[in-house]
Amino acid sequence: MTLSRRQLLAVLALVPLAACTQVAPSVEPSASVEPSASVEPSASASGEVVVYLPGALATQAKPLAQAFASTGATASMEVGHTPVQLEQLAQGATPDVWVAANPASMQQAAEQGLVDAARVTPLARTKLVIVVAPGNPAGIASLEDLAGDQVSVLLAAETLPIWMTTAKTFEKVEATRPGFTAAVLAKTRSRELGVQPIVTKVTAGEADAGIVFVTDTGPDAETVAIPDALNTELTLSVAPVTARKNPAAATAFLGFLTEGAGWKLLADAGYLPPAP
Repeated sequence: MTLSRRQLLAVLALVPLAACTQVAPSVEPSASVEPSASVEPSASASGEVVVYLPGALATQAKPLAQAFASTGATASMEVGHTPVQLEQLAQGATPDVWVAANPASMQQAAEQGLVDAARVTPLARTKLVIVVAPGNPAGIASLEDLAGDQVSVLLAAETLPIWMTTAKTFEKVEATRPGFTAAVLAKTRSRELGVQPIVTKVTAGEADAGIVFVTDTGPDAETVAIPDALNTELTLSVAPVTARKNPAAATAFLGFLTEGAGWKLLADAGYLPPAP
């Protein structure tokens, strides 16, 4: 059954987001993030700052809130899908800060005046990896193997940032292997409403493989790397919401997240700094 955009947004809004676990040690931040001129990390704050986070940061939500509490303010983290959160902002939601997992969504929010366009800041990067069933029974050694006759695959729903990123990688493969995307989609068992369901189901042996972000795989998950030439990075970005209710706390949180203890937590979880 094909869902309309309105129906799909409604479904996504109701789907609980499972936490994402830390990335394997092979992914490490290569540089520190330069301070943003629009961020005042020393700004004092009090009260509560409400933060919209994408599912890619679900595991980091609680540690970030606990670390931010040392500033004298508290952080309420609301984890959701970036497309749904954009829709919520357009409908009048008033968090103080929004972290988006899709630069295009953040740009759209800035153009519509939903966030402070002058203070949109690239936050961190992550990239794709193939997660495989325990023991890798399908013998997957490369991205191209996902098109194999006996391979079952899990992919994300079309509206999610993880699929948009995956589709760009598939386009790169298509350049030398026409029909690759159609072949993989034909082997796809289901389109999941989030990244963590892919990890959970594949590691439980319900499918041979799935494509997720490296920062979504747990220490026990078996993975197959995607070469950088074919891989696609996703940049997370952050901005204060125009209708924010606690401007001082929002400014303090931005500094905390982009160059303070919050950024260190992200780096420890395997996120890379924004591209130069």
